[in-house]
Amino acid sequence: MTETAQLISRSCTTGWADWIHGELWLLPRHLVRRRLSLRATLANKNERTVPMVLLEVPASSLSQQDIVSAHPTNKVLPLDEVVEARLHRGILSDRLALTMRDGSRHKLLWLRIDPAHEILGSALGHSLGSLLQRD
Repeated sequence: MTETAQLISRSCTTGWADWIHGELWLLPRHLVRRRLSLRATLANKNERTVPMVLLEVPASSLSQQDIVSAHPTNKVLPLDEVVEARLHRGILSDRLALTMRDGSRHKLLWLRIDPAHEILGSALGHSLGSLLQRD
């Protein structure tokens, strides 16, 4: 069976100082954030950035090495390396904060109108169990 990657937001940033949106992909064992352009960011406005029927592609089509090397704000985050996860629902944006086994910390934010919070709540609840906290 081919593993799939699901695009859950195109408004993902890596923190409050990162204003350029990126794609947020959920894979069976990873989260992937891939930076978009300023033009794509401006086109997003404050509207939903993914279609109602979410795009799914074969996970193998997302070359993790190419993604990480393309830009410093791109991320490939293995879920089995997560030691703490905090999912927060905000007024305008939602947030996922991760602490990894090596001590590194990652923050992902996206527009609240995107379905990422609900999808991640379910998927991470299943894969991370008690490591996931919800605010």
